[in-house]
Amino acid sequence: MLQLMRKHARNWLMKVILGIIIVVFIFYFGSMRGQDKAETIAKIDGMQIARAEYIKEYENLLELYRQQYGDRLSERFFKTFDLKQQAYNNLMDRMVILAKANDLDIQVSDEEIKKSIVSYPAFQRNGTFDPVLYERILAYQKIAPEEFEEGQREFLKIRKLERLIKESVKVTDEEALDIYRMQNESINLEFIKINTDQFENGINPSEDDLKTFLKNKEENFRIPRQVKLEYIEVPAAGFMESFKISEEEIEEYYRYNKDEFAREAKTETKTDEEKKSSEKKEIAPLAEVKDTIQQKLQHIKGMEKAFAVAKEAHDTIYQEDNFQQYAREHSLKITATEFFSQNKVPEKLLTIDGLFTWAFDLKEGEISPVLSDDEAHYILRLIEDKPSYIPPLEEVRNEVEKEYRESESIKRSRMKAEEILDLLKKGSDFDAVAKQQGVTTGQTGLFKPGNDIPEIGFSTDIFGALYELSEKHPYPETPFLVDGNYVIVRFRERGNIDEEEWEKSKEELKNSLRNLKRENYFTSWLAETRETMIRNGRIEIVKDAENI
Repeated sequence: MLQLMRKHARNWLMKVILGIIIVVFIFYFGSMRGQDKAETIAKIDGMQIARAEYIKEYENLLELYRQQYGDRLSERFFKTFDLKQQAYNNLMDRMVILAKANDLDIQVSDEEIKKSIVSYPAFQRNGTFDPVLYERILAYQKIAPEEFEEGQREFLKIRKLERLIKESVKVTDEEALDIYRMQNESINLEFIKINTDQFENGINPSEDDLKTFLKNKEENFRIPRQVKLEYIEVPAAGFMESFKISEEEIEEYYRYNKDEFAREAKTETKTDEEKKSSEKKEIAPLAEVKDTIQQKLQHIKGMEKAFAVAKEAHDTIYQEDNFQQYAREHSLKITATEFFSQNKVPEKLLTIDGLFTWAFDLKEGEISPVLSDDEAHYILRLIEDKPSYIPPLEEVRNEVEKEYRESESIKRSRMKAEEILDLLKKGSDFDAVAKQQGVTTGQTGLFKPGNDIPEIGFSTDIFGALYELSEKHPYPETPFLVDGNYVIVRFRERGNIDEEEWEKSKEELKNSLRNLKRENYFTSWLAETRETMIRNGRIEIVKDAENI
């Protein structure tokens, strides 16, 4: 099947070069590849989900969030996003959809698989499918073409069912108009601000107050789990100089990777506009980039040799449990870390792929598999593990007292805001009440609703309440906490929408709303289907996310 796509690589060099490409599609097909089923976490109609698949899914998610948030990853982030549960749900959902696609006998032809593969950018060179590149990338990833193509068949089957379900969703003009009004109909608000800081005076918590507060809010002060590691690092730099790169290798790399050396070419013209329009791409000549290519190829070979050394070290240490002895006998450097948590990983380790999974999954004395970054390979060993714990008051007294004062001042200001809002709802004059209470007032002026409200600040809560306000119902149900102030808003007036602009944007808005409704509908369908399959015994949960 699909024999025309399968060509043999001509030499080892391009296999190594192409192997360093990050193949994004593996993220989508990874859970469908053949895996070691020794440790199963769930079964769906006999199809097994292995722990190895879960670990890969978790690492993919973690890498995506690391690219997005960088150093802002914190303990609170991990609690909020719950990556373990996300990874677990992703695997379960894909298998549920595949099971339902099989129920409906949805088929994918060989031609559809071929069309999908040849259109994938990772397999193209200069916009055209390259069968040699296809074969080499799969070989580097240790995926047989048949295996990848079967995974692609299942992926396309899932996509077909997803489209079938989503395309049943419709959107009316009235629904779109409601959304347009929400986005474009301006509103003017009057408001009262009550600063929470003014209520901190007189807050003097007792010892019992602080102990009770810590007990009730203990998760806010929890010290996260910490680990202490030692690791062997085998850098590529230690082997690069031993490799001599031939002229043929340099020329072959240049020939197959010319896009790497593209640069702007500018011609002299009379005006800036002419200069701008005359910019073209040109390829730097080989002589100019020869040294760069040589260094790259030396690095590739250095990484390959370093991996072989690290792999031999890992396998011997795993069998003989002689981490330090082996490193000493083979002149491998061991580095020890201080204790660290997931939100305070040593900078040196942040670039290691799979670090977050393995550093916090090892037991004391255990070693990781060979892990890598762009410059070296690593073997980690857990020296000591400090479990997460709730500290005693003496350890976090200043933090507890600070948070107690903030909490009490917010509570008192909220009570004052609710008292004022109650008076206003009963008909008291807005300006008179504000003057009597000595609070700040203001007016936003006409603005189009958004989370950032003029003169008030950023508030999704106020934004959500704006569409319920009118002359007959000028006040929302509650005051809102915004940037350290409790805010009471009152409806003053609304502007009109531009009918001509509405007609111009109607179809685009309907399409956007349709896509949103489709996603929500599909998510609901998937959740209901999964629950039904569990009740009917088609899904067997061996381990949930918390116990993996």
